[in-house]
Amino acid sequence: MTFQPGHTKTGGRKPGVANKRTRRFNSEVAESGTTPLEHMLAVLHDPKADADRRDRMAVAAAPFVHPRLAVVDSRVVAEVKVPSMTEAERREQARALIRAAFAERPMIDVTPKVIGGRDVSADVSAQANGKQSKEREG
Repeated sequence: MTFQPGHTKTGGRKPGVANKRTRRFNSEVAESGTTPLEHMLAVLHDPKADADRRDRMAVAAAPFVHPRLAVVDSRVVAEVKVPSMTEAERREQARALIRAAFAERPMIDVTPKVIGGRDVSADVSAQANGKQSKEREG
């Protein structure tokens, strides 16, 4: 009799029961005394093994030894509070910021210095007057 839609399945293997292949594999592992992970780790730590083979064993054994990284929620929630200002208050604040930005700053006093053992004040004053120093003309 074939399966009829709407009826529950009867018979067959129950969930979680190992099939023949899995039972045979488990018995072979039990007889050998080592698990596949132990074998992979033994090859990984064997200095005589080929470097490529050791690398492949490390890649194969990693999921058994180290958990995968979980996804971390990286949302940033920021609350921005904007003060309630009238139109006139906003204009006055903008004017104050503009005045502060364009306020005159004090001049920096720049005095000529001695560079390389030579007083360069004559060169600076000559440049300010549009003339070249005698050393530079040559």
